[in-house]
Amino acid sequence: MATTTLSRKPRSALVRAPQLTSIAVGLIAVAASAAAIGLVIAGGTYEVLPGLADPGPIVTWGAPISRVLTDIAAIATVGLLLSATALAPSGKDGVLSQLGRRDSIRAAWAAGVWAIIATAQLFLSLALVLGVPITEALSPEIVSTYANELDTTRALLVMAILAVVVAVGAITSATTGATGSWLVVAIVAAALPGLAGHSSALGDHELATTAGVTHMVSAVLWVGGLLALTIHAIRRDVPLERPVQRFSTIALTAIVLLAVSGLANAYTRVDGIGQLLSTGYGQVTLMKVWLLVALGVIGFILRKRVIPGLSSASRVKSFVRVAGIELTIMAIAIGLGVSLASSPYPREEQVLPTYGETLLGFAYPPSPTLESVALGFKFDPLFFTASIIAAALYIVGYARVRSAGIEWPIMRLVSWLGGISVIIWTTNSGISIYSQVSVGLHMTQHMIMTMLGPILLVMGAPATLALRALKPAKGNERGPREWLVWFLHSPITRVLTNPFYVFIVYVIGLYGLYMTPLFGWLMGSHVGHVVMQAHFIISGYLFYWVLIGIDPRPRPLPYWGRLLLLLLALAVHGFFAVAMMMGTTPMAVEWYGIVRPEWVTDPLRDTLLGGQVAWGLSEIPSVIVLIAIAVQWSRSDEREAKRRDRAADRDGNKELEEYNAYLQSLQSRTPSSPSSR
Repeated sequence: MATTTLSRKPRSALVRAPQLTSIAVGLIAVAASAAAIGLVIAGGTYEVLPGLADPGPIVTWGAPISRVLTDIAAIATVGLLLSATALAPSGKDGVLSQLGRRDSIRAAWAAGVWAIIATAQLFLSLALVLGVPITEALSPEIVSTYANELDTTRALLVMAILAVVVAVGAITSATTGATGSWLVVAIVAAALPGLAGHSSALGDHELATTAGVTHMVSAVLWVGGLLALTIHAIRRDVPLERPVQRFSTIALTAIVLLAVSGLANAYTRVDGIGQLLSTGYGQVTLMKVWLLVALGVIGFILRKRVIPGLSSASRVKSFVRVAGIELTIMAIAIGLGVSLASSPYPREEQVLPTYGETLLGFAYPPSPTLESVALGFKFDPLFFTASIIAAALYIVGYARVRSAGIEWPIMRLVSWLGGISVIIWTTNSGISIYSQVSVGLHMTQHMIMTMLGPILLVMGAPATLALRALKPAKGNERGPREWLVWFLHSPITRVLTNPFYVFIVYVIGLYGLYMTPLFGWLMGSHVGHVVMQAHFIISGYLFYWVLIGIDPRPRPLPYWGRLLLLLLALAVHGFFAVAMMMGTTPMAVEWYGIVRPEWVTDPLRDTLLGGQVAWGLSEIPSVIVLIAIAVQWSRSDEREAKRRDRAADRDGNKELEEYNAYLQSLQSRTPSSPSSR
């Protein structure tokens, strides 16, 4: 067998740990050198400017070099977890194989190193921003005052904490489900710096943030996965043909996302194509573009000429050589990317007339009208792209199911596309602009986004469609269908669909958000705003999944319980609306008091309008859900009655006869009364 052949190579054919270490050190040196060269070209090197604080060359050069090391540690962690979860062979029922377990332990060590380097980068970045030497940045006073106040250092702090969590989780994991969960956490941690790398004053802030996060996620998956496969190819401890085939799909998706997000990043940081040639920043950007093109060509060659027939030793050696070239180019690209992130952007900041407009990143909208609110447009790249992808995947699944001769109600397709349309409208139309400057219009957006959109999405039954459209994986592998089945029956889903949990998140969360300073704090940043909108959509989806969902879930509520939960939520929501209408102070004045157009003449009246919207708009979706529960309950009773009729036809009404016999036996054991004697 291939496994035996590959696992019993002579010791001389195996690359030992010191040699792997030398290769790793070489790649790190390449990335660091590329970062240094990129900094020189893009103008991000150490320079003493009169009148400005000087943190010193150690801090100025140390901050970008530490970021290179942080990125490499993140890539190694993600790649090894990806290998343990989806690339290495797994045991029965998702138990980690011996090889997967070794990858998980290696990932734990990589995550530990990642946490240490991220912490070092935090102190260097703090010193760089404040313009102080590193020794001063290490003082408790500086750290306690500024570490959690600056976006960059806050992201690094959370990253370091998550890396420690991943290290502990990975070293204790025994199943692919567990390593998959830590893989998601590691990807989130790796993406955090992308949230703090762009100023709203430069314009296109939403696009820049979305592109930055997408770029980092794609890079760690692609480079990390290739790194893990290369390690296994060098060690020859697993047949590579099937893991490489599975990874090729991930790599193809990642390179497309890298290209698109890279172009978007360049667009948000230069004022025109001319600056790509006339500025050092643009020249380094073009270098990255050509490197990406080269990686695409090499990947194509790898896919067409090397991957087929990887069971032979000669093809494995070819794979190692080509992958080594690819990793070297990737290391150069990582270094250049860090130099771009550490250098000043050529794009000039937008000069807006007021401080509030500067915080928003755009001019105040005119007084709202039905046309401007309903038909206005402001592109939100995250929600628009995610919505289009969700709609496309559903249509593909629908077409696949119908082509296989499986019936699927057309109204479920209509419902899903309707829900997607609602999400796109609430995040990309005029309401998304006005919601940032008016409490009343924000509450309109919130009610539609949380109630109407999720109801339509839930009625589309996407998980059921996916289970019918996806094909089972081979052997013990976990393909998309197996991962979906695992998720639907996992402890995570049991918690997410628990009635008490969804009630707290969906209803009680209103009080925690709007009756505390949390609302104003989240509105104060693009990331907070995105998190809040994602919470609205997800919490609404979970709530209505429990109430009227068609997709399977661990413990469905009985229909009387669903009706009770709906009525309870409606009552608590009504109390919230009344509390808003009876308030004596404007809501979130720390945000809406600053970003206040001239047509918002009375902030308290605007808050009152928000309470009225919360009261009025909640009624219509509640009636829709109430009707849906009643219809589902009625159909469930009809199905149960038909089932009993079929059972009675099969066994001659045996169940009823047994019940009558039981009642007769009870009567025969009852002593007769004196009057009957």
